[in-house]
Amino acid sequence: MMLKNYNLACAINHHSMINPGAPAVVCQGRSLTYGELAERAARLAACLTHRLDWQRLDGQPPCVGILASRGIDACVALLGACWAGATYVPISLKQPEERILTLLAQCGLSAIIADDEGAKLLSERVLAACPQVVIHAGQTSLTPRDGAVEIIEMATLPTVIPEEPAPMAAPDTAYIIFTSGTTGIPKGVMISACSARHYVAMIAEWLELRASDRALETCELSFDFSVHNMFATWEAGAALYILPATTVMNAVKFARNSGLTVWNSVPSLAGMLRQIKALAPESLATLRVTVFGGEQLPASTVTAWQHAAPNSSIFNLYGPTEATVFCLAQTVANPLPLTPGRDVLAIGTPLPGNEARVVDESGQTMADGTSGELVIAGKQLADGYLGAHELTASRFPTLDGKRWYRTGDLALRDATGCFHCLGRIDNQVKVLGYRVELEEIDAHLRVVSGADVVGSVAWPQADGMASGIVSFVGASTVDAEQVIDALKKRLPPYMLPSRVIALETMPLSSSGKVDRRALRQLLDAAA
Repeated sequence: MMLKNYNLACAINHHSMINPGAPAVVCQGRSLTYGELAERAARLAACLTHRLDWQRLDGQPPCVGILASRGIDACVALLGACWAGATYVPISLKQPEERILTLLAQCGLSAIIADDEGAKLLSERVLAACPQVVIHAGQTSLTPRDGAVEIIEMATLPTVIPEEPAPMAAPDTAYIIFTSGTTGIPKGVMISACSARHYVAMIAEWLELRASDRALETCELSFDFSVHNMFATWEAGAALYILPATTVMNAVKFARNSGLTVWNSVPSLAGMLRQIKALAPESLATLRVTVFGGEQLPASTVTAWQHAAPNSSIFNLYGPTEATVFCLAQTVANPLPLTPGRDVLAIGTPLPGNEARVVDESGQTMADGTSGELVIAGKQLADGYLGAHELTASRFPTLDGKRWYRTGDLALRDATGCFHCLGRIDNQVKVLGYRVELEEIDAHLRVVSGADVVGSVAWPQADGMASGIVSFVGASTVDAEQVIDALKKRLPPYMLPSRVIALETMPLSSSGKVDRRALRQLLDAAA
């Protein structure tokens, strides 16, 4: 049911009244019930909303920055902002100070809520750029500091009896998540309360999540997969189990000890677990739902997962941040629904409330079986980019009288209506004059190397032109000559890597994807 006014904290409030003792979030030996989580979020909200300068003059919801790592305190901070009727803006702790300052300058925040890890980044320069109110929601008290910024310890706030979360009108912005910008300036994607509400209610019902579920959280708040993990879990009244970033390689043990029933992660994590031989048969027997998303899903990962989690349904979900997390889905069945010529799974068909097309550069729909750019329409589209009207207009064009989002992904639709993602258009590179798709090389590299986590880069480069390809595989050793020989049977000569390098630990981005920029930097440093 679509509500005229909606707040992402409504589910927490609802379950705190009907089942206050049920676990809501668990992490590193700590846990909060729905009743406890609601009280803490409401306490933060009361602190924010009772300030004289809380309301904005332009009528828009206030923006609250969340400077926190994944954990219980981060959940409290985020829900406190939501409860107050604010737009929450997660700020990644993994980025340099200069980028944090850039985000603060873009957002016009009314307050910041930080956990213990986030508080470590409150340098003099950052504090000088902060709004007047910073709330510390961590477990250890901060050292008092002089300055214009008021730092409030959550532990000093009076307890409250939770009231209804502040209503947000459907067009109000529920959250802003920043993604990389081609100009070097981060892009703030604005997701409305209406889009967020549709996604959370739809996906919880579509996956048939239950109050008895125990769901895995593997993402930082700045990666929009976290929106799915948190709010779909809480929509069902289930428990969110947060995997600490320091123990991701023990994820299988964590899942068993926690009795998890729902797994949420990027495929790279499953690939790394397979690489270290952690996916033993029936090692994840308690799982009943597995959600993979955020990148292409290799067939080898799925096969290993089916043996490790024989009782689990597996879903391959696709979606850009600009379409509110996930907008297409493929249910895994046997035989595996593979993309032609590549051992990766199809991305399936649009989820309820979404539409998809494959178009050419002029926006005309391509015939089935022909590749082009994937565009998305429907209830989940973002309002656009914060303070970037021209970019919004170019990325959200009107086609045939309807608003669409140009994903930048190369895709095709087959004769059955199933969509297949072929990689990023901007990962098409020129090598000695030939146009090369790096994801296509990676798809074949996974097969011939037996490694799930791989990455290829165009290198070396001079004057904007690459003269070769170098590939990396996530393994302790690799027979490079044998791999290249096997690739010769699959790829034309201009797509063959000149070198194949084993990396026991592949560099990953904050969203868990292979970081091609870091791979190029490794090569540059070695040269």
